Amino acid sequence: MKRYKLGLLAFIALFLFSCEKETEGLSKVTYFCNLSLVGAPVIFVSSGGAFNDPGWVADENGEDISNKVEITGSVNTSTPGEYRLVYSVSNADGFTKTAVRRVFVYDATPSAMKSGIYNVSPASNRNGTTMYGGAFTILINQVAPGRFYVSDLFGGYYDQRAAYGSAFAMVGQIALSGANVITLLSSKVQGWGDSLDGLVDGSCDPDTQTVKWTAQYVGAYDFNVIATPQ
Repeated sequence: MKRYKLGLLAFIALFLFSCEKETEGLSKVTYFCNLSLVGAPVIFVSSGGAFNDPGWVADENGEDISNKVEITGSVNTSTPGEYRLVYSVSNADGFTKTAVRRVFVYDATPSAMKSGIYNVSPASNRNGTTMYGGAFTILINQVAPGRFYVSDLFGGYYDQRAAYGSAFAMVGQIALSGANVITLLSSKVQGWGDSLDGLVDGSCDPDTQTVKWTAQYVGAYDFNVIATPQ
């Protein structure tokens, strides 16, 4: 029995010694980077104008590493559309932190509909009964005279209200006539792979720049959207 106990103790000691040797030098503290954008994450720039990046700030364990941030993407202010700038920085162990800024270059042709961020009215509703009731936003950008990109023709119903995410925004393009009537040009929701049945009762108030439309979907839902520019 004593021999058995001595043998067991020797095995345990050898096991602990081996583990200590194997793990020696493997303990390490990693300091992750902090990265934040200066200025707004969404910026609108007039075509032909100048885009000046507001900048960024990055640090690792209290040390400023802003000069190590790399930027992917560029902005061509001569061509209206959306541009994405991806900012990234890595710490000493190779862990990367990223941030994204969206830059919209808009056609500068005068229009009753303004390019920019729009607040969706809480009174917007689906089928006249289900009110949005929250503070949601959409983006509208003039890409050619009288032609506009809209980030979500649902007005944020699935993307923001239901929190499904941006894949369930009904992205599209609309046209604004000289009588300030809004009509549908194209639409697509990535998450479900389909589009609107139609868009009716679309208008833009030239005084308040308030936009309204009813987005008809899958033969069952009418999204009555009201939005005003920020």
